[in-house]
Amino acid sequence: MRNETGRIPLPASEDRYGHHWTEPDRVLEYVERTDRESADRADAFAIMVGALPFDATDSFSVLDIGAGHGAVVAVVLDAFPNARGVGLDVSEPMMAIGRKRMARFGDRFGYHVGDFADGDLPTDLPGPFDVAVASRSIHHLPAEQKRSLYRAIHQALQPGGCFFNLDTMQPEDQDLKAMYRQAGDALRGRPVDRAAARVPRQPSPSHYFESVEQHLRFLTEAGFKPVDCFWKRLGSALIGGYKP
Repeated sequence: MRNETGRIPLPASEDRYGHHWTEPDRVLEYVERTDRESADRADAFAIMVGALPFDATDSFSVLDIGAGHGAVVAVVLDAFPNARGVGLDVSEPMMAIGRKRMARFGDRFGYHVGDFADGDLPTDLPGPFDVAVASRSIHHLPAEQKRSLYRAIHQALQPGGCFFNLDTMQPEDQDLKAMYRQAGDALRGRPVDRAAARVPRQPSPSHYFESVEQHLRFLTEAGFKPVDCFWKRLGSALIGGYKP
């Protein structure tokens, strides 16, 4: 049975982002898949690092929202040796892997257990922060929760800070979505089945995809200025904005 959004309802624990990452095998499969796909995101991460308004020797704080095993915040800490990071996550199996991978940063990185599934940040976060980042986590929130979360992120940042989100962002036009699937197959060296690509896909449970334009509007409404799409590859995009 589908709900009013057309998505298959999930149990309460599954419908809250992060709370379904309780199975170690499932977490390990995700981490390994993310590692395999890291080259696809390398340019986006490099652009993100270059767009941070800090010099290489500056000290500043970073919040990674839905940090998982720390892939995004690690890029920032590698580029800025005096930066410190906090990873917000709720999955203990994911954080267990992350603690091992992030151990090389010593006390420059630590996890904060909590979620953002309701479109807000935990009140006990050790902020404010200079930078907030996210990767492949915020698309699990419906549009209104995204809008609310962007406001909360803006409030959690110091003046002059910034926020970057690398995530799946799909066009509203079904024909363009089909073109993305075709192009994605070609990009990966797979046979292009144009007929199959034009069959609309059923909405995925707990996945909510808005367009780049919608994300930029949410950022602007939250108070970020300027905002922009800094990188885009078919349905993946890096959007961001700065807090005046």
